[in-house]
Amino acid sequence: MHCGNCGNENKEDSQFCQSCGQTLGSVPQQTSQGYQPQMAQPNYFQPTEYQVQQKLLSMTQTYKIKDANGIEFMVARRKMTSIFNPKIEVKDMLGNDIGYVQGNFFRTRWEVYDSNENHHGTIEFPFFMFFTKSFTITTPIGMFRSGGSVFGKRFDAYAPDGRLSFVVDKKLFSIRDSFKVTSNDQLGPFLTCIAAVVIDQKFNTGNE
Repeated sequence: MHCGNCGNENKEDSQFCQSCGQTLGSVPQQTSQGYQPQMAQPNYFQPTEYQVQQKLLSMTQTYKIKDANGIEFMVARRKMTSIFNPKIEVKDMLGNDIGYVQGNFFRTRWEVYDSNENHHGTIEFPFFMFFTKSFTITTPIGMFRSGGSVFGKRFDAYAPDGRLSFVVDKKLFSIRDSFKVTSNDQLGPFLTCIAAVVIDQKFNTGNE
C-alpha cells in the first residue's frame, strides 16, 4: 500500500506509514513538517472528497482547500502581480510553500510544480470551446481527460485506462465559488484540488 502523504510503499497489512507515520488509507493531514504533496500513483485508489472554496473579502483570489472532514490543509492564492501570466502559489496551514501553478496569457495551459520543482502535471484547455468545456491533465503516469461540460459546472476526469478518476462539481446557489471534488486519489489531493482551482480561474474568473 502506498502512503497518501509521502508516497512510500508499505506492506498491505500496515496501519501506519513506515516512512512518515501517516495513517494509511486516510486523507493527508498536517504534521509538524506540514503537508507534502505526493506524485501521481498509477495503482493507488482511495475514494475521498475535498472542498475547494474561494475566500471572500480577500486582497487577491484565494482558495481554501479542505479534506473530507472539513479540515483545511492547503491554501491556493493568486499572485496580485501576475496579470498577464497568472501564477498561483500553494501553501500549507503552517505557511510552508507546497508548490505553485504557472498559467499562460490565455489560461489554456497551466504547469503544476511542488516546492522542490518536481513537475506534477500540465493542465490544458482547448483554445476553442464551442459546445462543451473540457481539459486534459498530462502526468508522469499518463494523460487524464475530462468528459466535458456544457456550462462548466461539472467535470468528470478519466484516467488513461478509462476509469473515472475524479469529479469537480461546482456548487450552485453559493455566494462564492465553491466546489466539491470527489476523487479516487490516484493523482493525490495536491494535483486534484489544484485542477479545481485552475478550472475556476479559466471559466469563472475575469482577467482582473
